[in-house]
Amino acid sequence: MAKTGVLLSNIGSPKSYSVSDVKNYLNTFLMDPDIIKLPFVFRWPLVHGIIVPRRAPYSAGNYKKIWLEGEGSPLTVYTQRFSEKLQEQLGSDYLVKIGMRYSDPSIDNALKDFKAAGVERVLIVPLYPQYAEATTGSTVKEVRRVAKHLKISFDFEVLPPFFDDNAFIDPSVRMMNESLTGQSVDHYLFSFHGLPEEQIKQVEGCLVTPDCCVQKNACAKNCYRAQCFATAGTIAKRLGLQSSQWTLAFQSRLGRAEWLKPSTDSILEKLAKEGKKNIAVICPSFVADCLETLEEIGIGGKEQFQEHGGENYFLIPCLNADPEWTANFASLIKGSKTKEAELKSLS
Repeated sequence: MAKTGVLLSNIGSPKSYSVSDVKNYLNTFLMDPDIIKLPFVFRWPLVHGIIVPRRAPYSAGNYKKIWLEGEGSPLTVYTQRFSEKLQEQLGSDYLVKIGMRYSDPSIDNALKDFKAAGVERVLIVPLYPQYAEATTGSTVKEVRRVAKHLKISFDFEVLPPFFDDNAFIDPSVRMMNESLTGQSVDHYLFSFHGLPEEQIKQVEGCLVTPDCCVQKNACAKNCYRAQCFATAGTIAKRLGLQSSQWTLAFQSRLGRAEWLKPSTDSILEKLAKEGKKNIAVICPSFVADCLETLEEIGIGGKEQFQEHGGENYFLIPCLNADPEWTANFASLIKGSKTKEAELKSLS
């Protein structure tokens, strides 16, 4: 009998790249109050009446560009492969299940599987290196809501953000070095998923000044922006880069609100116009390749860079089911159990 359930959760994907399936997915995703922070009475007509009808056909076309024929969405496929390898690494004391936040495999079915297997302790593992209320926070709330709805009682714990943990940093650095072997790189761009500034400002003391997020202990407050800077800075240092050799930016803006800056598209244009001909782009807020990395950055970003005079554009793959990453993550999970035992022994 497995002693610990490991619930891997990411944002999820539509069932197919058909417009109807993309509409269903976007409706579920955008109706989350942690994504669009408006009262339901305003959020529902905005999502169902304006955003989704306009966005779904465009998004469906983009999903089609990166869909793995015969397999499915890259995010779902790579997460499944990661799950299988992680199960091998963890062994029979653990039961690994995927519970996507807005799609299948669902959190509902994962919790039912844990109950059927006799699991009592569940480690919630949001597959986001940096903490954000719209990702990790929303996931944890949904898991607890589903468990209450199903009347299932587990001893829940949450894996902390791993934005600067060597388990994540080591394979990221190795992946960059391997991907760029023999290549000449003028500049490195770290592109993180963006968030509305108002969400960052909900953490007291965050986004007060341009450099507040790079101050000592800034990321201890679970400030997403600070943790992004910590990730990029740690990887850049390990690569031996000077501050002039790399830039941090934020992608995937949605709506008219002020989002974190600088934007990735503006930086790509700026680098090209400055005469940077060869750039490397890494997306370290994602552990699995998906629409945002493969289409938005891999296809759209490359086109934009080259349209403004850039030449060679090297997109670094996400960690996906990399063996070193999988082994490291298994150790991270086992370490969380060890820390729990140590805390109990001291109580």
